[in-house]
Amino acid sequence: MDDVEEYVDANEIDNNLPLKFNLRWYIREYWIPISTALFSLIAIIQSSFVPLNINEDFGAHILLIPSHFFFRHIRSFVVLFVFFASANKTAMLFESKRSTVKVKILIHYLIISSISLMITICTGYLLILRRNPATETSYFSKLLDVNQTPFINFIIFFRGLFIHDLPSNVTTTRLEHYNEFASVKISKGLGDGYNAPGFVIFGAIIGLSTYFLGKDGEILRNLIQLIHRSMLAVYWILLYYSPIALYFGGIVQFDLIRRDKLYGFLIIRYMLLLTAVVFIALLQIFIILPCFHFIRTRKFGYEVIFRLASLYRHTFIEGSTVRMIERTKQYLKSRRFNSEVIDGYLNYCTLINGTGVVSGFAINAIFSLKLYSIDFDWAVVIKIILTAMLMAVPSTEFIQGYMFGIIFFLNSSLINPDFIMVILIADWLTDRVRMISNVVADALTMDYIESMNKSSNSNAQSL
Repeated sequence: MDDVEEYVDANEIDNNLPLKFNLRWYIREYWIPISTALFSLIAIIQSSFVPLNINEDFGAHILLIPSHFFFRHIRSFVVLFVFFASANKTAMLFESKRSTVKVKILIHYLIISSISLMITICTGYLLILRRNPATETSYFSKLLDVNQTPFINFIIFFRGLFIHDLPSNVTTTRLEHYNEFASVKISKGLGDGYNAPGFVIFGAIIGLSTYFLGKDGEILRNLIQLIHRSMLAVYWILLYYSPIALYFGGIVQFDLIRRDKLYGFLIIRYMLLLTAVVFIALLQIFIILPCFHFIRTRKFGYEVIFRLASLYRHTFIEGSTVRMIERTKQYLKSRRFNSEVIDGYLNYCTLINGTGVVSGFAINAIFSLKLYSIDFDWAVVIKIILTAMLMAVPSTEFIQGYMFGIIFFLNSSLINPDFIMVILIADWLTDRVRMISNVVADALTMDYIESMNKSSNSNAQSL
């Protein structure tokens, strides 16, 4: 009877969820990216119709003062955010070491993230064109031969991953040097620059070491969590300034692009980037996740995916991921999922689900490298894989992924304000489809846990 009442309450909550699109709520939730896109659009229009003809000696330095001020301060924040987020998340993950089910879930998500990462790299490599100003060609990489078939080129690409340019500095990748992968050796390590993998590992070690300090470790864990939450507030304050910084940076960059006549080439690249994002998301939802679920439970789980169909549209009209998590929790309960399983494991699944973060990081890194016309080699791919997997650790569900992309990539040399508007759209789309794939992954995991509980109960009854 309690289960029936709980189901009715959850279903009533689901039926009372607002079905109409509310423009006021949408603007209130998305006013930062909307204002950022508008400022970027103004920069594009102004640079197109009112040429500034600025150069590095006259005008550029003055106009770039606001953006340089923003980037200089945001870099230090990114380092601290990555450090404390890694420590906080590692501490929470280590608390689950006594739960066999949670350990299995963690391993499963790591496998899914690895598969998605490799597919993302292959998709970005084969789909997004590269530009070679020297030869005026649009072929993908030095590892490809125009006279060979796509399949042979694909084999050549994978062979190049393992035998070409063995890297000497894989774990010392600085964020602002992604566009210098194959040409500059970074030798100063952790103490120099903004070393994403290094700071993730260092923060994880700090979070892990708190469990060997007894009661003092608990105090330290609470302090790390407090600092992490405080930095999330600073994160939003810094974002309030981003539209102004991007406007002044944009009018300078767009003026240079107009003179170089690169608009047509960049538009084609943007369309390919958006295509890659949508393709990877659909591949995750309808192929990767069901096939992996079949390995776990001997069923593909498409009935679970279609049962969640009416929930997907909310990902495009809802704002924060936290709100979407609560909606997913209510929705799963209303669809007769085990409430005890949902309350016990859904938050943990959301915490460790870094598949979308991994694929989003990789596709942006590949896009930026090809924009700089840099050839791929073994060192490049290994660095992207390592950094993407490690950056899935500090990424948190409490922030919107597309806005974190602005902070993270603008602070590096990866993405400049000259194409921030399309990157903003791509990151927003990536974040929305990532949320859908995360909902599907979490729902299939709930189904997997329920199947384990049913099998254990049947075994106990048979005994």
